[in-house]
Amino acid sequence: MGSKNCEETPRQKMIAMMYLVLTALLALNVSKDILNAFIVVNESMESTNITLSQKVEGNYAMFEKQMAISPEKVKENYDKAMEVKKLSDELVGYIEDIKITVISLSLIHISEPTRPY
Repeated sequence: MGSKNCEETPRQKMIAMMYLVLTALLALNVSKDILNAFIVVNESMESTNITLSQKVEGNYAMFEKQMAISPEKVKENYDKAMEVKKLSDELVGYIEDIKITVISLSLIHISEPTRPY
């Protein structure tokens, strides 16, 4: 554990394993307050995402308006913005899929706690 030049004794290995098991048991016994804090953070992030999405959509609307007015000036940046929009929409979709998967698995685990994963 502490020194690198000598091998751990069986006692040290057992103590390390006990600490690992204790840490795992503590992690499984997460209090309701901590879980509620995650819910609050999630709701705050979703609210922020809605606000920012509205602002971003306004920016894309301005891009389209400028594209209609003077395409020769705006075309290069408009194309880049549309590529960024496409990539960010894909990333958001991927993150939402992961979020749904995690929630689904946690609900399955709650309803079938003896099911191995």
